[in-house]
Amino acid sequence: MLVALIGPLPPALGGSTPGGVASHQAHLAAGLAQRSDVLEGVVLLGTNVRALAPATAWCPPMSDRPYPLLRSYVPTGPLGFARPGYLGRVGPGRLLRYMRAVRAWPQPGSRREVLGQLLWYAHFLDRVRPDVIHVQHPLERHLFVRAVTRLEGVSAPVVVTAHSFFGEHPAATIDGLMAPNLRIADAVIAVSPHIAEQATQLGAEPARVWTIRSGVDTARFQPRERTAARQALSIAADARMVLFVGNLEPRKQVDVLLQALPSTATLAIIGSGESAGADDQTTYLQGLVDRLDLGERVRFVGRVPDEALLQWYAAADVFALPSSSEAQGIAALEAMACGLPVVASAVGGLLGTIDDGHTGYLVPPGDVAALGDRLQRLLDDRACAARLGHAARAAVLARFSWPQAVAATVEVYRAVCATRPRSAAGAGHVRGTA
Repeated sequence: MLVALIGPLPPALGGSTPGGVASHQAHLAAGLAQRSDVLEGVVLLGTNVRALAPATAWCPPMSDRPYPLLRSYVPTGPLGFARPGYLGRVGPGRLLRYMRAVRAWPQPGSRREVLGQLLWYAHFLDRVRPDVIHVQHPLERHLFVRAVTRLEGVSAPVVVTAHSFFGEHPAATIDGLMAPNLRIADAVIAVSPHIAEQATQLGAEPARVWTIRSGVDTARFQPRERTAARQALSIAADARMVLFVGNLEPRKQVDVLLQALPSTATLAIIGSGESAGADDQTTYLQGLVDRLDLGERVRFVGRVPDEALLQWYAAADVFALPSSSEAQGIAALEAMACGLPVVASAVGGLLGTIDDGHTGYLVPPGDVAALGDRLQRLLDDRACAARLGHAARAAVLARFSWPQAVAATVEVYRAVCATRPRSAAGAGHVRGTA
Protein backbone atom coordinates (compact mmCIF):
# COMPACT_ATOMS: atom_id res chain seq x y z
CA MET A 1 0.00 0.00 0.00
CA LEU A 2 0.99 3.59 -0.63
CA VAL A 3 -0.64 5.97 1.85
CA ALA A 4 -1.32 9.69 1.43
CA LEU A 5 -1.69 11.59 4.70
CA ILE A 6 -3.46 14.96 4.61
CA GLY A 7 -3.61 17.31 7.57
CA PRO A 8 -1.89 20.10 9.52
CA LEU A 9 1.86 20.24 10.12
CA PRO A 10 3.49 21.02 13.47
CA PRO A 11 6.19 23.69 13.70
CA ALA A 12 8.86 20.96 13.79
CA LEU A 13 7.94 20.10 10.20
CA GLY A 14 7.77 23.70 9.04
CA GLY A 15 4.05 24.09 9.66
CA SER A 16 2.15 26.64 11.71
CA THR A 17 -0.02 24.37 13.82
CA PRO A 18 0.88 23.55 17.43
CA GLY A 19 -1.34 21.08 19.22
CA GLY A 20 -2.44 17.49 19.29
CA VAL A 21 -3.77 16.97 15.74
CA ALA A 22 -0.60 18.15 14.01
CA SER A 23 1.56 16.19 16.45
CA HIS A 24 -0.61 13.12 15.89
CA GLN A 25 -0.11 13.30 12.13
CA ALA A 26 3.66 13.76 12.40
CA HIS A 27 4.02 10.73 14.68
CA LEU A 28 1.71 8.65 12.50
CA ALA A 29 3.74 9.52 9.38
CA ALA A 30 7.00 8.59 11.08
CA GLY A 31 5.55 5.32 12.37
CA LEU A 32 4.05 4.33 9.04
CA ALA A 33 7.35 5.05 7.29
CA GLN A 34 8.91 2.26 9.36
CA ARG A 35 6.29 -0.32 8.28
CA SER A 36 8.02 -1.44 5.10
CA ASP A 37 6.63 -4.93 5.71
CA VAL A 38 3.17 -3.84 4.58
CA LEU A 39 3.54 -0.33 3.15
CA GLU A 40 5.21 0.76 -0.04
CA GLY A 41 5.52 4.20 1.47
CA VAL A 42 3.78 7.24 2.94
CA VAL A 43 3.56 10.77 1.56
CA LEU A 44 2.33 13.71 3.62
CA LEU A 45 0.49 16.79 2.36
CA GLY A 46 0.64 19.45 5.04
CA THR A 47 -2.02 22.13 5.10
CA ASN A 48 -2.53 25.22 7.18
CA VAL A 49 -4.80 24.59 10.16
CA ARG A 50 -6.97 27.63 9.47
CA ALA A 51 -9.80 26.85 7.13
CA LEU A 52 -9.11 28.06 3.61
CA ALA A 53 -6.03 30.01 4.70
CA PRO A 54 -3.35 30.22 1.99
CA ALA A 55 0.07 28.76 2.59
CA THR A 56 2.86 31.31 2.71
CA ALA A 57 5.47 29.69 0.51
CA TRP A 58 5.82 27.80 -2.75
CA CYS A 59 5.96 24.04 -2.52
CA PRO A 60 9.48 22.96 -1.46
CA PRO A 61 11.10 19.87 -2.99
CA MET A 62 10.56 16.46 -1.50
CA SER A 63 12.68 16.19 1.64
CA ASP A 64 15.04 13.53 2.95
CA ARG A 65 12.67 12.60 5.79
CA PRO A 66 11.61 8.94 6.03
CA TYR A 67 8.39 10.07 4.36
CA PRO A 68 8.15 12.63 1.51
CA LEU A 69 6.54 15.94 2.43
CA LEU A 70 4.57 18.30 0.19
CA ARG A 71 3.24 21.66 1.33
CA SER A 72 -0.11 22.98 0.18
CA TYR A 73 0.04 26.13 -1.93
CA VAL A 74 -2.60 28.70 -2.81
CA PRO A 75 -1.62 31.37 -5.38
CA THR A 76 -1.72 34.97 -4.20
CA GLY A 77 -2.63 38.01 -6.27
CA PRO A 78 -4.93 38.26 -9.29
CA LEU A 79 -2.40 36.62 -11.64
CA GLY A 80 -1.20 33.93 -9.24
CA PHE A 81 -3.03 31.13 -11.04
CA ALA A 82 -1.29 32.10 -14.31
CA ARG A 83 2.23 31.47 -12.99
CA PRO A 84 3.94 29.07 -15.40
CA GLY A 85 5.28 26.96 -12.54
CA TYR A 86 1.85 26.63 -10.99
CA LEU A 87 0.09 25.84 -14.26
CA GLY A 88 2.76 23.29 -15.04
CA ARG A 89 1.85 21.44 -11.87
CA VAL A 90 -1.95 21.64 -11.82
CA GLY A 91 -2.56 21.79 -15.57
CA PRO A 92 -4.42 24.51 -17.52
CA GLY A 93 -7.27 22.16 -18.44
CA ARG A 94 -7.83 21.25 -14.83
CA LEU A 95 -7.82 24.96 -13.90
CA LEU A 96 -10.76 25.66 -16.21
CA ARG A 97 -12.75 22.64 -15.01
CA TYR A 98 -12.25 23.51 -11.37
CA MET A 99 -13.21 27.15 -11.90
CA ARG A 100 -16.61 25.88 -12.98
CA ALA A 101 -16.85 23.44 -10.05
CA VAL A 102 -16.06 26.09 -7.44
CA ARG A 103 -19.17 28.06 -8.36
CA ALA A 104 -21.23 25.42 -6.55
CA TRP A 105 -18.96 25.16 -3.48
CA PRO A 106 -21.16 24.38 -0.44
CA GLN A 107 -19.11 26.14 2.25
CA PRO A 108 -18.54 29.88 2.80
CA GLY A 109 -15.13 31.34 2.07
CA SER A 110 -12.99 32.88 -0.64
CA ARG A 111 -13.59 31.19 -3.98
CA ARG A 112 -10.00 31.92 -4.98
CA GLU A 113 -8.67 30.07 -1.95
CA VAL A 114 -11.08 27.16 -2.46
CA LEU A 115 -9.96 26.90 -6.09
CA GLY A 116 -6.30 26.97 -5.09
CA GLN A 117 -6.74 24.29 -2.46
CA LEU A 118 -8.71 21.99 -4.76
CA LEU A 119 -6.15 22.30 -7.55
CA TRP A 120 -3.27 21.55 -5.21
CA TYR A 121 -5.06 18.53 -3.76
CA ALA A 122 -5.61 17.25 -7.29
CA HIS A 123 -1.92 17.85 -8.07
CA PHE A 124 -0.92 16.01 -4.89
CA LEU A 125 -3.10 12.96 -5.59
CA ASP A 126 -2.00 12.87 -9.22
CA ARG A 127 1.64 12.95 -8.18
CA VAL A 128 1.32 10.36 -5.39
CA ARG A 129 -1.39 8.04 -6.76
CA PRO A 130 -2.09 6.50 -3.35
CA ASP A 131 -3.86 3.29 -2.44
CA VAL A 132 -5.33 4.92 0.69
CA ILE A 133 -6.07 8.58 1.47
CA HIS A 134 -6.03 9.36 5.19
CA VAL A 135 -7.34 12.78 6.30
CA GLN A 136 -6.98 14.26 9.79
CA HIS A 137 -10.38 15.53 10.94
CA PRO A 138 -13.67 15.63 8.97
CA LEU A 139 -13.40 19.37 8.26
CA GLU A 140 -12.48 21.40 5.15
CA ARG A 141 -9.52 19.16 4.26
CA HIS A 142 -11.88 16.20 4.00
CA LEU A 143 -14.28 18.27 1.90
CA PHE A 144 -11.44 19.09 -0.53
CA VAL A 145 -10.60 15.39 -0.81
CA ARG A 146 -14.24 14.46 -1.42
CA ALA A 147 -14.53 17.04 -4.19
CA VAL A 148 -11.29 16.05 -5.93
CA THR A 149 -11.95 12.31 -5.80
CA ARG A 150 -15.35 12.94 -7.36
CA LEU A 151 -14.06 15.31 -10.06
CA GLU A 152 -11.07 13.13 -10.95
CA GLY A 153 -12.57 9.67 -10.54
CA VAL A 154 -10.06 8.64 -7.85
CA SER A 155 -10.77 5.11 -6.63
CA ALA A 156 -8.67 5.12 -3.45
CA PRO A 157 -10.66 4.69 -0.21
CA VAL A 158 -10.74 7.63 2.20
CA VAL A 159 -10.08 7.22 5.93
CA VAL A 160 -10.70 10.12 8.32
CA THR A 161 -9.53 10.45 11.92
CA ALA A 162 -11.99 12.24 14.21
CA HIS A 163 -10.27 14.11 17.03
CA SER A 164 -13.12 16.18 18.50
CA PHE A 165 -16.78 17.13 18.07
CA PHE A 166 -19.16 18.58 20.65
CA GLY A 167 -17.75 21.21 22.93
CA GLU A 168 -14.96 22.13 20.50
CA HIS A 169 -16.80 22.98 17.26
CA PRO A 170 -19.92 25.06 16.53
CA ALA A 171 -23.14 23.13 15.98
CA ALA A 172 -23.38 24.44 12.41
CA THR A 173 -19.92 23.07 11.60
CA ILE A 174 -20.71 19.69 13.12
CA ASP A 175 -24.07 19.30 11.37
CA GLY A 176 -23.23 20.95 8.04
CA LEU A 177 -19.66 19.79 7.45
CA MET A 178 -18.38 17.13 9.84
CA ALA A 179 -21.43 14.83 9.87
CA PRO A 180 -21.68 14.56 6.04
CA ASN A 181 -17.95 13.90 5.84
CA LEU A 182 -18.23 11.12 8.42
CA ARG A 183 -21.11 9.46 6.61
CA ILE A 184 -19.26 9.27 3.29
CA ALA A 185 -15.85 8.13 4.57
CA ASP A 186 -14.83 4.51 3.99
CA ALA A 187 -13.60 4.32 7.58
CA VAL A 188 -13.61 6.62 10.61
CA ILE A 189 -10.86 6.40 13.22
CA ALA A 190 -11.91 7.83 16.59
CA VAL A 191 -9.18 8.74 19.08
CA SER A 192 -11.29 7.62 22.06
CA PRO A 193 -14.48 5.64 22.77
CA HIS A 194 -16.08 9.00 23.61
CA ILE A 195 -15.40 10.30 20.08
CA ALA A 196 -16.46 6.98 18.53
CA GLU A 197 -19.85 7.25 20.23
CA GLN A 198 -20.31 10.80 18.96
CA ALA A 199 -19.32 9.76 15.42
CA THR A 200 -22.06 7.16 15.33
CA GLN A 201 -24.53 9.69 16.71
CA LEU A 202 -23.65 11.89 13.74
CA GLY A 203 -24.44 9.16 11.23
CA ALA A 204 -21.26 7.13 10.76
CA GLU A 205 -22.04 3.43 10.48
CA PRO A 206 -20.79 1.66 13.63
CA ALA A 207 -19.14 -1.05 11.52
CA ARG A 208 -16.95 1.60 9.86
CA VAL A 209 -15.84 3.27 13.11
CA TRP A 210 -12.56 2.13 14.66
CA THR A 211 -11.30 3.35 18.04
CA ILE A 212 -7.52 3.87 18.02
CA ARG A 213 -6.04 5.88 20.85
CA SER A 214 -3.33 8.37 19.89
CA GLY A 215 0.12 7.25 20.85
CA VAL A 216 2.98 8.87 22.73
CA ASP A 217 6.67 8.64 21.90
CA THR A 218 7.60 6.88 25.12
CA ALA A 219 11.32 6.91 24.30
CA ARG A 220 11.27 10.70 24.07
CA PHE A 221 8.73 11.37 26.80
CA GLN A 222 10.17 9.57 29.80
CA PRO A 223 11.19 10.45 33.37
CA ARG A 224 14.27 12.66 33.56
CA GLU A 225 16.50 13.95 36.33
CA ARG A 226 14.53 16.66 38.14
CA THR A 227 17.38 18.61 39.70
CA ALA A 228 19.20 19.15 36.41
CA ALA A 229 15.98 20.24 34.70
CA ARG A 230 15.24 22.81 37.39
CA GLN A 231 18.74 24.19 37.23
CA ALA A 232 18.46 24.57 33.45
CA LEU A 233 15.14 26.41 33.83
CA SER A 234 16.22 28.54 36.81
CA ILE A 235 13.62 27.00 39.11
CA ALA A 236 14.36 26.73 42.84
CA ALA A 237 15.02 23.22 44.08
CA ASP A 238 12.39 23.51 46.83
CA ALA A 239 9.66 25.10 44.66
CA ARG A 240 6.35 23.24 44.45
CA MET A 241 5.43 23.51 40.80
CA VAL A 242 2.24 22.82 38.85
CA LEU A 243 2.54 22.60 35.04
CA PHE A 244 0.01 23.33 32.30
CA VAL A 245 0.70 22.72 28.59
CA GLY A 246 -1.80 23.74 25.93
CA ASN A 247 -3.35 26.49 23.86
CA LEU A 248 -4.67 29.49 25.79
CA GLU A 249 -8.28 29.23 24.66
CA PRO A 250 -11.54 29.16 26.65
CA ARG A 251 -12.11 25.39 26.71
CA LYS A 252 -8.75 24.80 28.41
CA GLN A 253 -10.11 26.69 31.47
CA VAL A 254 -6.76 28.04 32.60
CA ASP A 255 -8.73 30.67 34.53
CA VAL A 256 -10.12 27.86 36.71
CA LEU A 257 -6.57 26.63 37.31
CA LEU A 258 -5.43 30.08 38.35
CA GLN A 259 -8.25 30.31 40.89
CA ALA A 260 -7.49 26.79 42.19
CA LEU A 261 -3.71 27.23 42.49
CA PRO A 262 -2.61 26.30 46.04
CA SER A 263 -1.12 29.21 47.95
CA THR A 264 2.23 27.47 48.35
CA ALA A 265 2.61 26.49 44.69
CA THR A 266 3.91 28.08 41.51
CA LEU A 267 2.39 27.56 38.06
CA ALA A 268 4.19 27.34 34.73
CA ILE A 269 1.97 27.87 31.66
CA ILE A 270 3.45 26.46 28.44
CA GLY A 271 1.69 27.51 25.24
CA SER A 272 0.07 30.51 23.65
CA GLY A 273 -3.25 31.62 22.26
CA GLU A 274 -1.99 32.45 18.77
CA SER A 275 -3.78 29.57 17.05
CA ALA A 276 -7.05 30.43 18.85
CA GLY A 277 -7.56 33.66 16.89
CA ALA A 278 -10.26 35.78 18.48
CA ASP A 279 -10.45 33.29 21.37
CA ASP A 280 -6.86 34.00 22.45
CA GLN A 281 -7.07 34.35 26.24
CA THR A 282 -3.49 35.47 26.92
CA THR A 283 -4.34 39.05 27.84
CA TYR A 284 -7.36 38.01 29.89
CA LEU A 285 -5.34 35.44 31.85
CA GLN A 286 -2.49 37.87 32.52
CA GLY A 287 -5.05 40.33 33.87
CA LEU A 288 -6.58 37.61 36.03
CA VAL A 289 -3.17 36.87 37.55
CA ASP A 290 -2.99 40.51 38.61
CA ARG A 291 -6.54 40.53 40.00
CA LEU A 292 -5.91 37.36 42.00
CA ASP A 293 -2.65 38.84 43.28
CA LEU A 294 -0.68 35.79 42.20
CA GLY A 295 2.35 37.91 41.39
CA GLU A 296 5.47 36.00 40.42
CA ARG A 297 3.92 32.62 41.30
CA VAL A 298 2.59 32.32 37.73
CA ARG A 299 4.98 32.19 34.79
CA PHE A 300 3.73 32.57 31.21
CA VAL A 301 6.42 30.74 29.27
CA GLY A 302 4.81 30.70 25.81
CA ARG A 303 5.61 28.10 23.19
CA VAL A 304 8.92 26.29 23.71
CA PRO A 305 11.17 24.04 21.59
CA ASP A 306 10.73 20.30 21.94
CA GLU A 307 13.80 19.78 24.12
CA ALA A 308 12.77 22.57 26.49
CA LEU A 309 9.31 21.03 26.84
CA LEU A 310 10.91 17.82 28.10
CA GLN A 311 12.76 19.83 30.74
CA TRP A 312 9.52 21.44 31.93
CA TYR A 313 7.89 18.02 32.31
CA ALA A 314 10.93 16.86 34.29
CA ALA A 315 10.94 19.95 36.53
CA ALA A 316 7.23 19.82 37.51
CA ASP A 317 5.66 18.13 40.53
CA VAL A 318 2.18 17.71 39.05
CA PHE A 319 0.44 18.33 35.73
CA ALA A 320 -2.97 20.02 35.49
CA LEU A 321 -5.44 19.91 32.59
CA PRO A 322 -8.73 21.53 33.70
CA SER A 323 -10.39 21.57 30.24
CA SER A 324 -14.12 21.69 29.69
CA SER A 325 -13.70 19.24 26.78
CA GLU A 326 -10.89 17.00 25.52
CA ALA A 327 -11.04 14.31 22.87
CA GLN A 328 -8.10 12.54 24.48
CA GLY A 329 -5.63 15.01 25.98
CA ILE A 330 -2.25 14.46 24.31
CA ALA A 331 -0.48 16.77 26.77
CA ALA A 332 -1.82 14.69 29.66
CA LEU A 333 -0.45 11.53 28.03
CA GLU A 334 2.94 13.19 27.53
CA ALA A 335 3.04 14.18 31.19
CA MET A 336 2.04 10.67 32.26
CA ALA A 337 4.78 9.19 30.07
CA CYS A 338 7.23 11.48 31.87
CA GLY A 339 6.13 10.04 35.22
CA LEU A 340 3.98 12.97 36.33
CA PRO A 341 0.69 12.54 38.20
CA VAL A 342 -2.13 14.37 36.40
CA VAL A 343 -5.12 16.24 37.79
CA ALA A 344 -7.66 16.75 35.00
CA SER A 345 -11.32 17.35 34.31
CA ALA A 346 -13.57 14.31 34.13
CA VAL A 347 -14.61 14.96 30.53
CA GLY A 348 -14.44 13.28 27.12
CA GLY A 349 -11.43 11.15 26.34
CA LEU A 350 -9.77 11.99 29.66
CA LEU A 351 -12.21 9.59 31.29
CA GLY A 352 -10.48 6.73 29.47
CA THR A 353 -6.98 8.18 29.73
CA ILE A 354 -6.70 8.74 33.50
CA ASP A 355 -7.59 6.10 36.08
CA ASP A 356 -8.87 8.20 38.98
CA GLY A 357 -6.86 7.55 42.12
CA HIS A 358 -4.39 5.27 40.31
CA THR A 359 -2.63 7.28 37.58
CA GLY A 360 -3.96 10.68 38.62
CA TYR A 361 -7.14 12.42 39.70
CA LEU A 362 -10.29 13.41 37.82
CA VAL A 363 -12.39 16.34 39.04
CA PRO A 364 -15.64 17.91 37.81
CA PRO A 365 -14.93 20.50 35.09
CA GLY A 366 -14.97 24.04 36.45
CA ASP A 367 -14.85 22.92 40.09
CA VAL A 368 -12.23 25.22 41.59
CA ALA A 369 -12.37 23.67 45.07
CA ALA A 370 -11.98 20.07 43.85
CA LEU A 371 -9.12 20.98 41.51
CA GLY A 372 -7.30 22.88 44.25
CA ASP A 373 -7.81 20.06 46.75
CA ARG A 374 -6.29 17.39 44.46
CA LEU A 375 -3.36 19.61 43.52
CA GLN A 376 -2.67 20.35 47.18
CA ARG A 377 -2.86 16.66 48.06
CA LEU A 378 -0.21 15.71 45.49
CA LEU A 379 2.05 18.62 46.42
CA ASP A 380 1.86 17.70 50.12
CA ASP A 381 2.20 13.92 49.73
CA ARG A 382 5.29 13.27 47.61
CA ALA A 383 5.01 9.50 48.13
CA CYS A 384 1.48 9.54 46.69
CA ALA A 385 2.62 11.71 43.78
CA ALA A 386 5.49 9.35 43.01
CA ARG A 387 3.20 6.30 43.19
CA LEU A 388 0.65 7.82 40.81
CA GLY A 389 3.37 9.06 38.48
CA HIS A 390 4.94 5.60 38.26
CA ALA A 391 1.55 4.04 37.52
CA ALA A 392 0.87 6.72 34.91
CA ARG A 393 4.08 5.87 33.04
CA ALA A 394 3.23 2.16 33.15
CA ALA A 395 -0.28 2.83 31.78
CA VAL A 396 1.08 4.79 28.81
CA LEU A 397 3.58 2.03 28.00
CA ALA A 398 0.81 -0.57 28.11
CA ARG A 399 -1.94 1.27 26.25
CA PHE A 400 -0.76 4.39 24.45
CA SER A 401 2.47 3.67 22.55
CA TRP A 402 2.80 4.76 18.93
CA PRO A 403 3.75 1.30 17.60
CA GLN A 404 0.38 0.05 18.86
CA ALA A 405 -1.48 2.96 17.26
CA VAL A 406 0.36 2.56 13.94
CA ALA A 407 -0.26 -1.20 13.81
CA ALA A 408 -3.98 -0.66 14.43
CA THR A 409 -4.11 2.04 11.73
CA VAL A 410 -2.49 -0.31 9.21
CA GLU A 411 -5.28 -2.80 9.93
CA VAL A 412 -7.81 -0.11 9.01
CA TYR A 413 -5.99 0.46 5.72
CA ARG A 414 -6.04 -3.25 4.99
CA ALA A 415 -9.76 -3.43 5.70
CA VAL A 416 -10.73 -0.54 3.43
CA CYS A 417 -8.44 -1.74 0.63
CA ALA A 418 -10.09 -5.16 0.79
CA THR A 419 -13.41 -3.51 -0.10
CA ARG A 420 -11.85 -1.51 -2.98
CA PRO A 421 -10.06 -3.94 -5.35
CA ARG A 422 -7.21 -2.42 -7.35
CA SER A 423 -8.16 -1.48 -10.91
CA ALA A 424 -6.03 -2.41 -13.90
CA ALA A 425 -4.68 1.12 -13.93
CA GLY A 426 -3.77 0.94 -10.24
CA ALA A 427 -5.72 2.12 -7.27
CA GLY A 428 -6.01 5.81 -6.62
CA HIS A 429 -4.87 7.05 -10.01
CA VAL A 430 -6.14 10.47 -11.01
CA ARG A 431 -7.56 10.48 -14.50
CA GLY A 432 -7.58 14.23 -15.02
CA THR A 433 -5.06 16.36 -16.88
CA ALA A 434 -2.01 16.91 -14.68
